Amino acid sequence: MGAGIKVEKLNAYFGNTQALHGIDLEVSANHATAIIGPSGCGKSTFIRCINRMHETNPIARAEGKVMIGNTDIYGNGTTPVEVRRRIGMVFQKANPFPTMTIYDNVASGLKLNGSQTTSRWMRWWRRR
Repeated sequence: MGAGIKVEKLNAYFGNTQALHGIDLEVSANHATAIIGPSGCGKSTFIRCINRMHETNPIARAEGKVMIGNTDIYGNGTTPVEVRRRIGMVFQKANPFPTMTIYDNVASGLKLNGSQTTSRWMRWWRRR
């Protein structure tokens, strides 16, 4: 069973520059939705706000409400890690975390979820 997404009055900033202006959107559970627009219009910023990747940039911030099912992802007590475990992102181009090595980027999802395959994968990687 999926969870719907409801976005209300979402604003996103990079420093003093506002990138998103009062976005409202509702996506029903178990439905695919495409975000389409020209380069630089805020598509990636919007999607990054939905899974809280926007805040990995130290000068970025978001305001507004994003509900995934009954969970306010910006509400008190909801951590970015909890959100990112449920909401993934696929990028058109490689987009590693800039402060991490490629190895750490690849292994981070396994480590965060405590996967038992992590140790096997890490041993294989080190033998290469």
